[in-house]
Amino acid sequence: MTLRTTLRTALLALLLAAPGAFAAPPSDAQVDRLMELTRARDTLEAMWPQLEAMQRQIAEQALAGSGKTLDKGQRAELDAMLERQLRTMQSAMSWEHLEPIYREIYQQTFESEDVDAMIAFYESEAGQKLIAKTPQLMQNTMRATQRMIAPMLEEMQRDIQAAADAAGGKDSAAD
Repeated sequence: MTLRTTLRTALLALLLAAPGAFAAPPSDAQVDRLMELTRARDTLEAMWPQLEAMQRQIAEQALAGSGKTLDKGQRAELDAMLERQLRTMQSAMSWEHLEPIYREIYQQTFESEDVDAMIAFYESEAGQKLIAKTPQLMQNTMRATQRMIAPMLEEMQRDIQAAADAAGGKDSAAD
């Protein structure tokens, strides 16, 4: 056997033994179909009301922790600032900005065959049921997580307040 024949045989064996090493990434059309089936854009847009509610809750907790109350003008300024922040995030994280990033991530992560298999699943009745029930699944998960985390957050808030009190950070109105 010549060196050339040996190299060809070794190369052929390598190619046959490791087909996944040379698998093609999914095409834009495949990833777009998968994102369409999984309602990726709808999921992104549905998160904004939840983020806004969390943002407001954080602001209210910060106010409550500070012991300060806002007059109508200050409240309006806070609301306007929160609205500006939310709109800035929505603009930066719009579907138009995220879609090409999602596509690239899918193409870096999955092979064409993987995406075809996911498309087949999400086109099935079971896949569509999963997609339809995912928002409910997420809400139930969030509620369960919040119930678990709430006592920890309350304890953390008490610890922070105690540390602030010990450091002399009591509200001047209480003096």
